[in-house]
Amino acid sequence: MIRDFQYNADVNLIIEVLQKFGFNLVHEKYPLSLLQFEVISPDSFMWRLSIGGSIYYLYAEDFVSGLDYVKHTFEDYLESRDWEFVKPLKTVKFEDASPVVGANVYNKASDADAMMEYAVDSGYDFVFLVKSSETQEKF
Repeated sequence: MIRDFQYNADVNLIIEVLQKFGFNLVHEKYPLSLLQFEVISPDSFMWRLSIGGSIYYLYAEDFVSGLDYVKHTFEDYLESRDWEFVKPLKTVKFEDASPVVGANVYNKASDADAMMEYAVDSGYDFVFLVKSSETQEKF
C-alpha cells in the first residue's frame, strides 16, 4: 500500500498506484522523478512527481470527508487552483473501497459518488492524482 512509502521509499509503490490512473511505467528505465514527499499528518501524504515532462501531485489519506475536502487540500497545498484531476481507469464503489471495508466506522460523504470518480484505493487510503500547470523549468 502507498502509505508504506514513508518507511520504504520504493518507487514501485508509486508506480502501482499510478497504473490505476492509466500510467504504464513498469518498463521505463526512468519512469518518473520523485521531486518531493511529505507526510502532511500521521494519516495523509503528498508526493510531487515529474512524469513525461509534466508535474503531478499524488495525495493519499485514510479518511476523506468528500470531494470538496480533497479539492481544498490540493488548493491549499499547491497554493493554486490551476490543476486538474486525473481520472482512474476503473472506478470503485465507495462501499467497496479498501479504506471503507477496513474501517470499523466510515461515514459516507454526501458527494461520495462524485469523489469516487477521481479516487483509487490503496490499503487504508483513498488516493487522488492531479496534473499541475507547473513546468519542468521551475527546477
